[in-house]
Amino acid sequence: MSLFTKILTFLVFYFFAVSNVTAENKVVYLDIDFLLSNTNVGKKVFLKLKENENSKFNEFNIEEKKLKEEENKILASKNIIAKDQLDQNIKNFKEKLKKYKNSKSREIDNLKKIRNEEILELLNLINPKIEKYMKENSISILLDKKNIFIADKNYDITSDLIKLINQGN
Repeated sequence: MSLFTKILTFLVFYFFAVSNVTAENKVVYLDIDFLLSNTNVGKKVFLKLKENENSKFNEFNIEEKKLKEEENKILASKNIIAKDQLDQNIKNFKEKLKKYKNSKSREIDNLKKIRNEEILELLNLINPKIEKYMKENSISILLDKKNIFIADKNYDITSDLIKLINQGN
């Protein structure tokens, strides 16, 4: 047998083996963001997060209004009080403003951390249901829609999973 014949035989067997293996794997995709925000449990989690975030941002707005009023008072008193007193008031205001900005930054970071923890907890809650669905439907690979360039809509199982998750809750 010549080298060419050996290579040709190997390639023929390889292509048959590869096509046989890929035929057994079922690949589907889902839109995880849509799934999380449209399941009953996801809606509750996101509503709670939104209320908490809105509450914090309302507190920020109130504090910013107070700081703006204080700034206006300092500016209005500019021609009335002594320069030393004005400089002291400006220095105190700048310190207060710096503390507020640091506090706001910490609170925003904390809100992000809480959001991430809640979403992770939500994923851990629905993950067993997704795994069960995959096993029952002989699915080998599940991809997130945002990582797919183009695919047939028949392979999108998002709505099926939303129904399944909503039935369990």
